Amino acid sequence: MSSMDERLKMSENAAATDDAPTMSRRTFAAAAGVTALSAALAGCASDEKPNESEGEEVEPGDGTGPKDSVAAAQKEELEKFVVTSGYNCCYCTIQGYKRDGQIVYIEPGELPEDPARNHACQRCMSWSRHATDENARVMYPMKRKEGTERGAGEWERISWDEALDLVGDKLNAVLAKDPKAASFYIFTGNMNTLSWFAPARMAHCLGTTTWSMEGIMGDHATSIGYTMVTGNPDPGHDALDYMNSNMMLFFGCNMADNIAPSIRFAARAKEAGAKFIVVDPRVSSTASIADEWIPINPGTDTAMILAMMNVIIANDLHDKTWLANYSCAPLLVSDEDGSYIHNADGAYLAWDTAKNAAVVAEPSFGEDDNTSGPESTLALTGSFVVDGVACHPTMDDLVAEVQNWTPERASEITGVPAERIESLAIEYANAKPAAIQTCTGSSRYYYGYEICRAAATLAGLCGYTGRAGGGASRNNGGNPIDGTTVDFTGAGAALTNDAEWFTVGDGESFGAYVGAILSPYSVDPEGFKAARVFKSSEMYDAAITHNPVPIDFLYIATSNYINQSPDAHKVIDEVFPAIDFIVTADPFMTWTAQYSDVVLPVATWLETWDLSTQGAYLRVNKPVIDRIGEAMSDTEIMTMLSKRVGCEDAWDKTDEEWVRLQIDSGSPALEGYTVDDMIEAGVVARKDGVFGKATYPLGDKVFATPTGRLEFYTEVLVPYGAKVPTYLRGDDNPENKYADKYPLNFIQYHDRRQVHTQHSGSELLNLLESEPHLYMNPEDAGARGIAHDDMVRLFNDRGSCTLKAFVTPGIVKGTVAIPQGWEPKDFAEGHYQFLTHYEKNAVEEVLSMTNAAFYDVRAEVEKA
Repeated sequence: MSSMDERLKMSENAAATDDAPTMSRRTFAAAAGVTALSAALAGCASDEKPNESEGEEVEPGDGTGPKDSVAAAQKEELEKFVVTSGYNCCYCTIQGYKRDGQIVYIEPGELPEDPARNHACQRCMSWSRHATDENARVMYPMKRKEGTERGAGEWERISWDEALDLVGDKLNAVLAKDPKAASFYIFTGNMNTLSWFAPARMAHCLGTTTWSMEGIMGDHATSIGYTMVTGNPDPGHDALDYMNSNMMLFFGCNMADNIAPSIRFAARAKEAGAKFIVVDPRVSSTASIADEWIPINPGTDTAMILAMMNVIIANDLHDKTWLANYSCAPLLVSDEDGSYIHNADGAYLAWDTAKNAAVVAEPSFGEDDNTSGPESTLALTGSFVVDGVACHPTMDDLVAEVQNWTPERASEITGVPAERIESLAIEYANAKPAAIQTCTGSSRYYYGYEICRAAATLAGLCGYTGRAGGGASRNNGGNPIDGTTVDFTGAGAALTNDAEWFTVGDGESFGAYVGAILSPYSVDPEGFKAARVFKSSEMYDAAITHNPVPIDFLYIATSNYINQSPDAHKVIDEVFPAIDFIVTADPFMTWTAQYSDVVLPVATWLETWDLSTQGAYLRVNKPVIDRIGEAMSDTEIMTMLSKRVGCEDAWDKTDEEWVRLQIDSGSPALEGYTVDDMIEAGVVARKDGVFGKATYPLGDKVFATPTGRLEFYTEVLVPYGAKVPTYLRGDDNPENKYADKYPLNFIQYHDRRQVHTQHSGSELLNLLESEPHLYMNPEDAGARGIAHDDMVRLFNDRGSCTLKAFVTPGIVKGTVAIPQGWEPKDFAEGHYQFLTHYEKNAVEEVLSMTNAAFYDVRAEVEKA
């Protein structure tokens, strides 16, 4: 294996290259049967033949052949533009070329200061074709024909004035009775600042209701788990930091498809000698390039991690010095009720073996020196009495819990051989350091937060937290600011002049909304209340029973709500019928739009002014194509609506004026750039950005937890038997009662074809994959008489869908899977969301809100 110094040198070299091991533009073009250049430049080339080989297409090159110089020469004749994608996943910068106003060529944009991160996947590269497909777009405002049912597909074209007069009248009627009964719901269809926030801004202008989105989208358990342990819902190491790792251990994280800009760095670290292991129920794209795929039964990762901690502690491989200095391990808790022991001033106490007395355990501030800190005399085990209260260190509770989880017991649940669990634990503890990577897909299970909670605890157990090459990460932070890795949604509040945009209504609530929901993933119920945000786990009840708030008017933006929410039958049959008036604003006629009363055509990020402040960059979009049909931006729609609901003073600018106002901030981070410079460039690097350097969070050991330490012991969960990480999923999972009738686990995963439904119906992506498939193991298929490509029916008591089978050993026995993002029109019958559920989880409701357990679904398969 290469030495650390050699890998660090390779990391420096990687920052100056752009040779990511991802699908090349040429590969995508060949697969799609059309290239961005050949589909466009072939139609706009000069009369002179561009290549001596007759009939040979001109396509993007890789810098090694004559085609590159031809492409470069042709590009010089075209109008260049730079734009940043807004849909989820988001913020990849692309550059392209136009002729006569038409896009003829798309390629990854050039990130200033850090070309190693230049990236655009096939979704982004194909977007211009999809966004300009008039057959896919909503072309003009429409209302449901009077007397027809929602979902019948009976529409009447109306003007914008007619549409907004109708929406305004309905909204005003609700506002007059109870403003809270009007709801504005946003999701992730366009995450650039103006488009994403505009509907929520209107809600706060009017004093109406908004909803959190993480719970119902199935991402929130990840936020809960990491916040419990580290105080940070997204403690992501920069992807370059893989170069400092000796092992990369991925739990259910398909980075190659879903965090595509980061996978190149994991691949380079592997090439440099770091061992790359993926634990996943299926051979994902990421598992296919790893050193080892460890198949595991869905949702059982926690049991495996607990067994690994058992082995590590039994072999005395845990970092006791780090634990004593920086974790809750030495903090004392009552033997009787499990509560933390405090002194009269409320400070946490630990037992000092040198003083033979209880002492104040100060929060774990430390030097960012990649060490375990000074030797400590705080006890990690034992029985003590403090002021008459019998107590013990929390480490004893963790040890007691993991001792229940032998590799053999974990093997019975996970399907991973006991010997591999044991050997992996020893490899991980000896890697020094090793990096753990999870993603939101790791925890879309009942009690899904326990997976990330356990992973973060494992990293701390070995002293890898706050250390280069270590940690347990959710997302990769990308370029940090001032040496601190930031979340992928951005850290731009201090960068832009956004006070006028965010200060509306009662002045504080909208700013609180942004803080509670999007900075990045709050799990604080009190923060929700301050922002007038309700838990998405309460949304179904709110519509049906008016508890905790009624929903009489619902405005849905940047969201295909039915397709991306669990239990679609309940949404269609109970939730939506209980809502008097539903408006959907979307570029496409989605499943949700079909069940609305009014549909408004929204412009995409190729057609609008907008900005984003992700990481160490400011990105500015200006329209690069003409509007499709009568589409308007989300901000323009809210501006027109404001005149009908009496808040027009807050909406007195055009989109371009909002952008210019916000980027004309005078921030030192933008020193030297004029407003016009930033608009012309499309993307500029912050002056306080850190580029080409691997960074990581928590190096100073400052944890935003109640104890100020890495906190694996959670006092509030003592009554639930979950005071330390444990495996709860098998005890009271509501799906367990169906196990005999429906023996298969059904999961829906994100793949490289689409994220959610933004790319549904994309002509180019359909050339790669035109229909959904049900992936199943050969043993499961054979037992049911199913062959590859057979039409099959996936079903349970809630619903069904019919599609083709894809038989492969690349998925564990007993589990079937469908890639996420397909709509009902793509199935022969039904839809996978007809099989899912949204059962409340008492523990998650105490901690924050229930996370949709999209991957905890029992089902059966039969030939159709």
